Amino acid sequence: MDAPDASRGLVLVVDDDARTARRLATLLREDGLVEVAVNGAVAIGRLSREPTPHALVTDLQMPLADGSSVVRYARSREPGIVVVVVTGHPNLAGDLVEMSPEVFVMPKPLEYERLLNVLADAVKQPPLE
Repeated sequence: MDAPDASRGLVLVVDDDARTARRLATLLREDGLVEVAVNGAVAIGRLSREPTPHALVTDLQMPLADGSSVVRYARSREPGIVVVVVTGHPNLAGDLVEMSPEVFVMPKPLEYERLLNVLADAVKQPPLE
């Protein structure tokens, strides 16, 4: 298997359900680089220390720090980051959608092809600083 191509982008996957996080990471790894955080607090810590990813895929309801907190922190560092919120409760994501047109809400169970289509343009952009 070839090493991921950094020019194709970096996506941070945040989900407290390890099975879902692994499934998303495996799917997205074929198209570029993927990092996984097991909860919102880990994601915020990673975002504070490392370069901002091209895109963020996050669950909404998680312990320690929820998806809304992760999105707000990521947006404070890079307002243009593309965000995909994957949730079993899409009605709870309204405030995030109002934040920007670049916040996409996808209900669980996730349509993987749709996720790939949303991320395709985001990961082709130059890395964010």
